[in-house]
Amino acid sequence: MKKLFITLSLLSTSILVPSATGCYNQSQTKPDKPVEPEKPSEPKDEIKLPYVNDPISKEKLQVNSTSLNLTWKQNADSLYYSFFNDIVESAQNDIPSVFINRNAAQVFISGLISIISQLELSKNLDYKYNDNLYLVDASVWNYAKRLQKNNRFDFNTLLTQYGDIVKENKEVDIDKGRILILEDTKYISDQENPYNVFPRSLNELLLYLKPYLDAGVQLFDFFIPDISFIGMRDELRNWIIKHANKITILSDGNAQPYKFIRDNYISWSKNQKTHYTREELLKYWNEFKTSEGLDLKINYHFFYGLDDKIKIYNLNKNYIIEMNDKFDENNMSWAKLNINAYPLNPKTIYEYLGLPDSIINDTYLKVNNLYERSFLDFIIEGSQNYDSNKKNLIFMGSSLFRKTEEGQWRFETQKYALDEIHEFFAKIQELYPKSEYNYFFKLHPVYNLEDSKTYLNYLLGENANDAILLNSGIAWENMLLVDYENIKNNKSILFDEQGNSKTQLYGIQGTTTVLLSTMTFLRESFNWDNDKVKWFVDIQNFPLSNTFNIVKRDIHYKDPDKAFEANKQEMRNVYYYFTYSKDFPTSKEWIDMREFLKRTK
Repeated sequence: MKKLFITLSLLSTSILVPSATGCYNQSQTKPDKPVEPEKPSEPKDEIKLPYVNDPISKEKLQVNSTSLNLTWKQNADSLYYSFFNDIVESAQNDIPSVFINRNAAQVFISGLISIISQLELSKNLDYKYNDNLYLVDASVWNYAKRLQKNNRFDFNTLLTQYGDIVKENKEVDIDKGRILILEDTKYISDQENPYNVFPRSLNELLLYLKPYLDAGVQLFDFFIPDISFIGMRDELRNWIIKHANKITILSDGNAQPYKFIRDNYISWSKNQKTHYTREELLKYWNEFKTSEGLDLKINYHFFYGLDDKIKIYNLNKNYIIEMNDKFDENNMSWAKLNINAYPLNPKTIYEYLGLPDSIINDTYLKVNNLYERSFLDFIIEGSQNYDSNKKNLIFMGSSLFRKTEEGQWRFETQKYALDEIHEFFAKIQELYPKSEYNYFFKLHPVYNLEDSKTYLNYLLGENANDAILLNSGIAWENMLLVDYENIKNNKSILFDEQGNSKTQLYGIQGTTTVLLSTMTFLRESFNWDNDKVKWFVDIQNFPLSNTFNIVKRDIHYKDPDKAFEANKQEMRNVYYYFTYSKDFPTSKEWIDMREFLKRTK
């Protein structure tokens, strides 16, 4: 064990007090440590105490694995090798994979690519417990309504194709079924626990895992979003660590660099006076599993250094370069992390593995309601306004001005914001005339169809009749994926037949994950440089407000300079590390609304 005495209060000036890329109300306060949910009382149930506190026998620590004999087409240094190798490892072992999801587009994208690939790759293995458990928010999925045609996800495709573990009368069949997709424990127990972001108690998770625990399974492969892992109760997280063969940390989106890494990990690491060798960490990892109880002898953050046990993923891994450089500069090399990339396109797996068919890609498209669809199929209102001879302008919405808890639209009381937004749209129509552009709107999923129409009326007034409204329930990245695949059929809407952009994005919230994910997709799919990316995503089409905060709700700035500075800080909080790696435009390119309104065509 090595000693390290740190006198620095901060690693660098880049360690800032962050704020969320998603919107939150100003009345909310931000604690110094990760937010934990209220600790609900533990209900009485069938879970026996040994499942919580008993040690794992050394025999159970051995995970069996059968090689799938796959042909790798890329080497270990390739961008997505770690992601697909992680999938293969879980597909060929004899334990369940457990996906603890949250309602975030990036989590669904990476998680669904992983689970579908695992199911398909392992379908011929004779492993009894190589199953997949997929826990999903009650607001997203309802198992009882799985046969309905208007679900956000067609999860019934997976249940039918690979075998539903859940049976009638709260019975389960882990011998023949291979996948469980649930939003409540009520289907397999006498308790109702609607799934909300992540399990709110250890008991809730154990109810899902009980059939396997009863069968003697002690280890699982866990797939957990980054900010869920740091936000859950210590008891729950410690149990997961104890019973993890490995933990795969999925990205929630833009929140990872500042909330999961900077706010949580760096804030913790800079105060440590002790650190451990890899051998010592492995010893703690294994001894914890074979010990009684759930008290970790060392802080769980140390285990991030075991990158074969805990793997961290992001759609763009380059942001970690600057952080690791700062750790080196401050004699904290022990705290450096390895971030791995995941793809946005499920077809990428065929670039890495020699597979005989396209079932993984086709299944992904079916589950996401994308199969054999075009971009125009995502229109839910205003399809008559589309003109194939025009270029496209797409507004990327946010939940910044959603209704209050009392049900009142914020625009009713925040005229200062609405006036500025009206000026913004007037200038947009001057720069991008309706005679030349289709006006698409991709609003936030918080708005249903009727609310979307009302929202557009606030934004556009009488011009709302010219809007083309896209389905807010389908991730933008998946819409982009579908249209990209249609280039080869000459059916693309967003690109011409040579793959050049016919589209520009714009909006009023530059912190949205959509910007970075779109830029990343364009670079990796088309090999575009930053200049060409601007023909699709120009950061100056997302001007920073001079009257309201682009992240925190209900803040009014009377001084436009103060508003600009506050919003630049919000952008720095999100993109600092990505600007360092040149994956996002620097602050020199960010403009405020005053400058935007001066633009000429």
